[in-house]
Amino acid sequence: MGMTWKDINVFQWQQIADLLTKNQGFTELDLDVRIAAIVTGLTEHQLDSLPVKELKNVVKSISFVYSELRPAPARFIQINGRRYKCIYDVRKIPAARYIETKHFGNDVNGNLHKLAACLVMPMKKTIFGWKVDKYDASRHEDYAQDMLEAPITAVLGSVVFFCLVYRNWIKVSRDYLISQMMTKGITRYQAEAMYRTLCDSMDGFIKPHWLQNTSESRWRQHTSFRPFSSLMTYLTSKQNQNTTESN
Repeated sequence: MGMTWKDINVFQWQQIADLLTKNQGFTELDLDVRIAAIVTGLTEHQLDSLPVKELKNVVKSISFVYSELRPAPARFIQINGRRYKCIYDVRKIPAARYIETKHFGNDVNGNLHKLAACLVMPMKKTIFGWKVDKYDASRHEDYAQDMLEAPITAVLGSVVFFCLVYRNWIKVSRDYLISQMMTKGITRYQAEAMYRTLCDSMDGFIKPHWLQNTSESRWRQHTSFRPFSSLMTYLTSKQNQNTTESN
């Protein structure tokens, strides 16, 4: 059975996305070899040294990178013997981590692992099974390193899904949030301004640059992604499409 996007981790995806979004004058073979090196762990020299038939088989095995990446939210992400619970209840994420996600959201491709590390809870294994552990902000880099080695489908899907849940929750909780802020002694005007800030706090999750590429690159020719304004718009459209199809 051939490889799929599920076999690619976040770090590999970041490298692949970087290659496919930069017009560096590569031939198709050059691009295939560079991507194959990322996926297989072989060096470009090792790949170039393979017999033509073997190289063709390797290139064929990585052809999935020209197909649509279908991220899916996960309940848990397990990597390197450690386990993390993906948090979709926005009330369980401290405000400080929202600030971090806003900063990291300026570059979704490059910071995806750091974003994911803000939206998970580490777990510890006990005699009763896995239990949620305390989030240690000083270990954010350790959590992010684990996310780099986690499957791209799970990490990207979970980050996007959290953003969608967050924006929906903020939208339907407008009156409640404003009233709660006013109980702290601020004016309605100030509360509404703060509410608008909350609404905008996830707008940094712009679609990856490879979705914005309007050139007729090989990847664009082979993918079925449409030019949505954001990952969340894409996810919402998929959700609406699935609902329509099921009716």
